[in-house]
Amino acid sequence: MLVYKMHALGQDFCLVEAEAYMDYSKLAIKLCNRILGIGALGLIVVKYDPLEMVYYTNQGERMPMNANAIRCFSKFVFEKGMGVKNHIDITTGDGKINVEKVSDRPFMASVALGKPILNNSMIRVSDELNCFGRTILVGNKYFTLYSLYLADIETVIFVDDFDNCLDYAKDISSYPIFSRGTNVNFVKVLSKDTIRVKSYDRLNGFLESSGSGCAASVYVAQKLGYTKTNVKAEVEMGTLRVEITKKGIINLTGMANSIFTCDFKEEE
Repeated sequence: MLVYKMHALGQDFCLVEAEAYMDYSKLAIKLCNRILGIGALGLIVVKYDPLEMVYYTNQGERMPMNANAIRCFSKFVFEKGMGVKNHIDITTGDGKINVEKVSDRPFMASVALGKPILNNSMIRVSDELNCFGRTILVGNKYFTLYSLYLADIETVIFVDDFDNCLDYAKDISSYPIFSRGTNVNFVKVLSKDTIRVKSYDRLNGFLESSGSGCAASVYVAQKLGYTKTNVKAEVEMGTLRVEITKKGIINLTGMANSIFTCDFKEEE
């Protein structure tokens, strides 16, 4: 089986083309294991006719979407010549996603993520209290959470500096109100045009970058009046550009890179 290893600003994925009767949940666990497999945060499955991205975490959990994975998916299918005038529509668990290729070298794409969902049922919160601006006590420290669904369950927390908050990420991510946990994004606003984001994934801990986390962070920052609608989000390995259109659609623009291709064969 040909496996393509790719990354989007440090968030790495294995990508395979769909085959009949494959158990992709088990395959994700095998391929993404960093000792016994290739190693990755998740598995991207490319399906054709219609063009569809199926995504599994490295623990075998199928997810509706992943904002960094879809850029890797897009790079793969554009290089196969499937884009029409630098445009593709991709079916995902969150519906059809529009992607526009911005450049080839480096490969950059703009992904229309849609509108965030703020209701508690989508973020799997176990009570009816508003979670957009909810204050909780973790250890001896209070945090104000802005939680929403945008490709995944994302919580945004604004900080003056990162030194005194990152150690709380795991406890916030697994805070009892979140029945499935939440990703946590600590955000420092640098200006009306720029933020810096450190993202904690509920399954993998701190990431080099999170596309949905940065998109959620800009949405909340703009809604609170901290930033404009077109913002650069700085992460460990570079930057993502997040734009909120007049219709409220969030567009995320960033890079994707190929790492290697290999023929993966399991030992008997």
